[in-house]
Amino acid sequence: MHKIKRKLRKHLLKGPTKGIYEFLSRLRIKYYSKLSDKEFLIKNMKSNTGLNVDLDDPKMLCEKILWIKYRYRNPLMKTCTDKVEVRKYVEDKGYSSLLTEILGVYGKFDDIDFNKLPEKVFLKSSHASGINQIVEKNKTNFKEVKKIFDRASQLNYYTKSREWNYDGLKPRIIVEPFLDMSNFIDYKFFVINGKVEYFAVIKEINDEKGNQSLNSKFNLYNTDLNPLEVDVKRPKFDDSNFEFTSKINELFEISEDLARPFPFCRVDFLVSEDRILFGEMTFFPTGGNAVMYPLENEYYYGNKLDLNQIESKYLVGE
Repeated sequence: MHKIKRKLRKHLLKGPTKGIYEFLSRLRIKYYSKLSDKEFLIKNMKSNTGLNVDLDDPKMLCEKILWIKYRYRNPLMKTCTDKVEVRKYVEDKGYSSLLTEILGVYGKFDDIDFNKLPEKVFLKSSHASGINQIVEKNKTNFKEVKKIFDRASQLNYYTKSREWNYDGLKPRIIVEPFLDMSNFIDYKFFVINGKVEYFAVIKEINDEKGNQSLNSKFNLYNTDLNPLEVDVKRPKFDDSNFEFTSKINELFEISEDLARPFPFCRVDFLVSEDRILFGEMTFFPTGGNAVMYPLENEYYYGNKLDLNQIESKYLVGE
């Protein structure tokens, strides 16, 4: 059943049927709103992957990430989740040169004076995940874009995913210069207890509107730069002629430095031939529902995530 749902989701997200998907998603949120966080996490994982997870005695990596989502409350996670506030964290760590230029931060869409901006810019919400748009003055339907960001300003992303680190974040719109994403590759580093254990390389990142492309290609590698023999239900690209960035070891170090305060964190960068740009820090990839098959991989990496290292002051009770 979950395989059918995944295919249906991909189909509905295309073109005019996207509105149907969003409507069904709102119905789902309303239905799940009556569940406790623990009930939600277990039921949501079952619905999305077919897995029955154990949050009382987690062993797999996905179980431990959900356990962290359920019980770990380090306030620094809110700072690093907010796409405005995380910039100060990155700057304080000494990596200001990796930050994308910002043309403005606005409380609402109507505050943006596009006459004072370049012909083509990139907009994203600071308080949620995946709400992005490319705006081109002579081509964009501004009414549609306004509707997207007006709706986003009313969204508490926590209610959608139960990712507590989104709860209460201030809704803002960030305007950045347009980047031609065909020149960049997305590197995502998975840091467990302060050490990069594996990373993803993603091609064909965004679609023509600036949203994550449904056709993106997603490969996973270990830190020896060898491909992981895993299936994460994402299409892969042919890497027979692929060359990793010459800065890969530096990116390992930066990722570990940024993620050091947390038991688990994914740190993202956009990399071109001559630029490295910080992307974001994510604590619960795919809302915590990402799974590596065969499940032996989940147990292998789950064994590396030691929950006993977490300071008790950051834990909440059952």
